[in-house]
Amino acid sequence: MQSQVNALLHVWSGLRKDVQTAYPALLGLDLDQERLALQCRTRDLTVFTLDLPNLDSLLLQGLETGRLQLSGPLSRRVSKRVKVPRFLSGLWLRVFDTNGCLKQDVDVNALFFLRQMTRLGKNIKVECSSGRIAAALENYHGIERGLRAPTLKWDSDILECEYRRGFALDLSECGPSHLQGDSLFPETPQGAKGFETIQEEGTTRLLDQVQQVADLIIGSFDVFDPVFFSEMQEMNGKGVGFKHGPGAVAEKLKNHEKFRFLNWPAKLQSFFPFEQCGRTAGSLEERPINHELASRLMHVPKTAKGPRLIAAEPTAHMWCQQASWAFLEEQLVHGDFSGFVDFRKQSSSADLVLQSSLDRKLATVDLSDASDRLSCWTVERIFRSNSSVLKALHAARTRLLRDDVSQEKSFLKLKKFAAQGTATTFPVQSIVFLCAAIGACLDGDITRQKILALRGQVRVYGDDIILPTHGYVRLRCILDALQLKVNVAKSYYHGHFRESCGMDGYRGYDVTPSSPETFVVDGPASSQAVVDTTNNLFSKGLWNASDSCRSLLPLRLQRRLRIVGRMDAGFDGLTSFSGSDESHLDKRWNPRLHRNEVRVWQFYMPNSKRDRQGFSAFLDFVSRKHNHEHARIVSEYAETRKARDRLSWEPLNTDSRNTTGNAFGGTREISISRGSRGDVGVLVFNTRPQRPSR
Repeated sequence: MQSQVNALLHVWSGLRKDVQTAYPALLGLDLDQERLALQCRTRDLTVFTLDLPNLDSLLLQGLETGRLQLSGPLSRRVSKRVKVPRFLSGLWLRVFDTNGCLKQDVDVNALFFLRQMTRLGKNIKVECSSGRIAAALENYHGIERGLRAPTLKWDSDILECEYRRGFALDLSECGPSHLQGDSLFPETPQGAKGFETIQEEGTTRLLDQVQQVADLIIGSFDVFDPVFFSEMQEMNGKGVGFKHGPGAVAEKLKNHEKFRFLNWPAKLQSFFPFEQCGRTAGSLEERPINHELASRLMHVPKTAKGPRLIAAEPTAHMWCQQASWAFLEEQLVHGDFSGFVDFRKQSSSADLVLQSSLDRKLATVDLSDASDRLSCWTVERIFRSNSSVLKALHAARTRLLRDDVSQEKSFLKLKKFAAQGTATTFPVQSIVFLCAAIGACLDGDITRQKILALRGQVRVYGDDIILPTHGYVRLRCILDALQLKVNVAKSYYHGHFRESCGMDGYRGYDVTPSSPETFVVDGPASSQAVVDTTNNLFSKGLWNASDSCRSLLPLRLQRRLRIVGRMDAGFDGLTSFSGSDESHLDKRWNPRLHRNEVRVWQFYMPNSKRDRQGFSAFLDFVSRKHNHEHARIVSEYAETRKARDRLSWEPLNTDSRNTTGNAFGGTREISISRGSRGDVGVLVFNTRPQRPSR
């Protein structure tokens, strides 16, 4: 723990030098570093994981509201007349005036430096305290208890979802009268101007619009026949659609063991017959026993504030959930309503973030515990216009969750659609939030043309939502009615700051800070992580911080790293704006391969290969996509061992400088090879990523 603190202080010192280089007249930074080091003596790593990120939260709140409200650690103001934090006050006063009001001409570089210095250690991987884990579990169970019970019989083996007289599924059923009785969040959201006016317009009308949007979008999907869909996928070289993910499963099986199913429950059999979906042609394997396992609750490190709670699904369920994901992706991303969601890439959302931070036409919305609050009640209404999809989601869903993490072990009968970690959670919640966002932006009769007109304005990736600013308050009202909660602290629609899908923008500038997971070099994996962090800081123009981060690496490792130009792809090493340089590396001629080689440090994952046979291996083969360059080899599997590093002879980069001589004799010389240290004062501005013109 202490070594992590010392490493963070060392890199933070490099950040201070970058700030001093950018603002030579700025005073007080040395005193700020002394104050930070003194705080670390008493609060240890908490200073970087909780206290400094609190300042970043205050900063973002000030950018959104236009006024700085100080609270929490390290937020003591300079004086009664100067109402900005004493810590890093010189940078704060370039963003806010002495009264704590946002300046008209905000210094974007100062804003970026503030965010980087306060978020440097936010995502450091640490084990949460037992109290925080217990609080997260209590919150998890509390949310589950407060969710509405579904209308359809999700507990049965077969879901009867066809329309009957006197029986309907409609989102408008949870209007104001319903909200008073069973809303999980009955209070009026604070800080949303005009929320009372929206309530007067009528929650029912807004929910009816969302229902119409959902009926049009989901109604455009094809009928989901898993066998026919699997055949089409295989004909197009995409595998059979069914596959396994790389994560843990409820049975605690290894990856190569997942293709021999131990269970195949009747609920799964009703829509995904084992004979067509769980085995290959020619296999005489009989259907496994009719037993439905419960998913297994797990907690994994996230931040110091709390863990991430996920569920390990049964193997057979995950196999069929992946097919459902593939079908939803095919229908939505490549169907009639494409252009709103991309399940694989976030770049389109990132582009919208920068543009909307400049013109403020779009708002970015983030949700709290999105997957835990998405109920079966909501899902059955969103997907009511395509019963085949709804039946597939029901069949592949696990009904019970086994909680072995809490002090009192228990089984939880789920009212939520699915826990985080389920393959269908991401696509289903993306579709639900897309329908809500579009419904919040439209008025009158909903038509296909009106929906398509919102392309380029509405974008959804999981629980990250981008929509026109005028629909923000309506969306909050809709989500509140559906028992979903907007994370107000991370949603932006009023100021010039926007954040979504890992991109932070302010007035068209990229102000995304780097938040590494570790700075301690205690093994090969952490060494590679520090190298990546070094390059990330360097690419953002933080040269001194990058050098401080690089100095944490062992000297033997530093001497064996390439200097790689930003335009030279395919090589690992330290990033440089001045081209590649390998003159400091040992070289040789390889007569067997007829090429020049250099000796470099390499991070690798050793594995032992073992043969396997049978129809389970063939099932693995057909589940993989066809590749024109690499064969689908399944006759052997590799058991990965602990990560290791080594010195390896690799091909020479012919575009690099390879003159003889010791170009890497010390810290100063490697800095020269990546860019003259004397040019840092100029390059700290010019090496930042290109910003869009205004």
